[in-house]
Amino acid sequence: MLMQKAVFKMYIMDGCPYCDKARDIILNEERASLHVINITKDPHTREIIKEDTGQSTLPAIFIGDEFVGGCDDLCALRETGKLKVMVLEEENRILKDEVLRLRRSL
Repeated sequence: MLMQKAVFKMYIMDGCPYCDKARDIILNEERASLHVINITKDPHTREIIKEDTGQSTLPAIFIGDEFVGGCDDLCALRETGKLKVMVLEEENRILKDEVLRLRRSL
């Protein structure tokens, strides 16, 4: 069974246009996998994200375990070409982990 790991993890709020824009970039332009965590009704998690990342606005976007920032940061990475590299590196890491898991199961 293939493990379901997403390249991106993104914390969002309902009605946030920046969350919608970032989701569109990730899914439609980068065509990458995305795990969305809606924290509209969870102020505690929002406070934890703020403490851990310094990001006071949403979305809060991660590639793997690496915090990359918000929507503007995602757009800046895309413009420089660094986003494609980061996505490919994370996809490669996920695939390597899956290959190792499959080898252990043989």
